[in-house]
Amino acid sequence: MGRGIKLFKVLGIQISIDYTWFIVFVLFAWSLSYGYFPFRNPGFTQGTYLFMGVISAFFLFACVLIHELSHSYTANRLGLDIKEITLFIFGGVAQLTKEPEDAITELKIAIAGPAASAVLAIVFWVAFGFIDASAFPVLSAIVAYLAFINMILLIFNMIPGFPLDGGRVFRALWWARTGDLNRATKVASSIGKGFALFLIITGFLQIMVGNFTGGLWSVLIGVFVQQAAESGYQQVLMKHALEGVKVGDLMSKGVVTVEEGKRLSELVDNYFFKYHYVSFPVTSDGHVEGLITLNGVRSVEKEKWGNTLVRDVMYRLGPQDTLNPNDSAMEALSKMASDGAGRYPVIENGRLVGILSKRDIIKALEMKAGLER
Repeated sequence: MGRGIKLFKVLGIQISIDYTWFIVFVLFAWSLSYGYFPFRNPGFTQGTYLFMGVISAFFLFACVLIHELSHSYTANRLGLDIKEITLFIFGGVAQLTKEPEDAITELKIAIAGPAASAVLAIVFWVAFGFIDASAFPVLSAIVAYLAFINMILLIFNMIPGFPLDGGRVFRALWWARTGDLNRATKVASSIGKGFALFLIITGFLQIMVGNFTGGLWSVLIGVFVQQAAESGYQQVLMKHALEGVKVGDLMSKGVVTVEEGKRLSELVDNYFFKYHYVSFPVTSDGHVEGLITLNGVRSVEKEKWGNTLVRDVMYRLGPQDTLNPNDSAMEALSKMASDGAGRYPVIENGRLVGILSKRDIIKALEMKAGLER
């Protein structure tokens, strides 16, 4: 399970907040309260500026959430299964269980977020026009800022470098024109990395002339975009390498299992110390019932290991916690990344036939890369 706080569901999509979100929320509220609003709207008390900063930061992230929901809702309508959106330090990210299979689907999903930002910018500009600034100066300033920031988000996101929305639109158009997803992703990622380098250099220049806060954000965002652009390209390469590969082709067979009635003291001495795995499938009459992990054992005081059975501390497996030999290896890897799990039991007709780990997939990728050199 990923870190963070689960909030609520919208359109069947779980909305969560990563702990890093609180850092950026405070920084945004602080910069708006002590920088942007005092400069643009002088004459208010500091308490009023704090109110304006906190409210504006809150609505900014509400707009980011609407942006991500637009992507996710469109993706779900087109057959992709997005179950969760997480707000974190650099905005928001939707957890895709699989990538679009064609360019048109990619294009529709990519354009949905910027379209939402454009609508929000228009709505806030229209609202700003109807507000009497002399009667409601605080409200007018906040609405004007939200119109401005949504337009900035739209422009920033439409820069044609992966992983920004503009980069995904560019990739989709190139993919549709050439039919070559790998090449389209490489070009879009190169543009994204070039833009990231520009942000980093610009950020350092801002720091050198005294704009430390703005420069630091530029550097951090540049580093994030650079890493995301590179990982996006690597993901496409992995998808190509694992195309047509099934879980059954990569899984390890002859799996070491543990009976649920064993005591933890036996488990530690005869399994963890002997085989050096961090988890073992737990069986009962030949059927897999759960998974016992090293962390599960650590949760019990050492003095109680001799009287505690494996079944008492094992994690009971549900259908979502196992794989089938016919499952796609790429989808299994995506599942591991989404759930944070390192190994999955592979079940066929109710029986354990193997276990798949990230190590198994990485070894296969390394071997394929070596053979293609």
